[in-house]
Amino acid sequence: MKEKQVFFNPFRIISPKLNAEASRLDEIYESTPAEVTCLEEGLLVMISKLKEIAGLIYKCLIIADPVKLERCEILVREVRQEEKGLTGDLVCSPTTTGDILKTVILFPGRLERAGDLLKSMVNVAKIKAGEGIPFSDKALEELTQLFDLLTTILSSFGDLLITRNRSLADHLLGEQKRLAQMTVDFALTHEDRLIEGLCSPKASSLYLDILDSVKSVSAHIKEMTESLLRIADAQVASTN
Repeated sequence: MKEKQVFFNPFRIISPKLNAEASRLDEIYESTPAEVTCLEEGLLVMISKLKEIAGLIYKCLIIADPVKLERCEILVREVRQEEKGLTGDLVCSPTTTGDILKTVILFPGRLERAGDLLKSMVNVAKIKAGEGIPFSDKALEELTQLFDLLTTILSSFGDLLITRNRSLADHLLGEQKRLAQMTVDFALTHEDRLIEGLCSPKASSLYLDILDSVKSVSAHIKEMTESLLRIADAQVASTN
């Protein structure tokens, strides 16, 4: 029997007005956190802001820009505020119970944690700029690959919330695995540069901080992706 490509979406139970969220994402992106009341809508906004933060951080690691870094900090604060509102709504919702609630109640917090990890990279960019610490050309090349893949993963997870496409979920898990391996490989090549004197100790600690943070952000997305698939599998099992 051919596998269905679209799986059950738990947010269809939790949120009453989901068909319009994706189409009005640009409109609600600039809204204050208090104005975002639907769970899926709020998650999509949080993911979009995390993607913007990641893009700005990458640019600031290449060329320092205080305006971009301030924008990052504003977005991180908004992500935190949105998490509090969404988690509070879930806790107080009389229509959401059981295993679904136990799973999705963690989603806003995981995205907030991803924001905190990105904030640590904002601090890295500030230190790098303030102390004039250079990264090698090879390190910058690796960061380009790393941030390209991270932003792709964030975008794909947002798409997954909308489409519930199992093939996309499987592809996303593969990309997350690739990013995790990439951070390991980059750490090893970085170690060689350090030993050969091609990287300063100050740059080393900053670079490794970035690798750890990017890997951890992707790990939170991985946990949510796997949670969605577990819910989908449970739903299929219950109907058989």
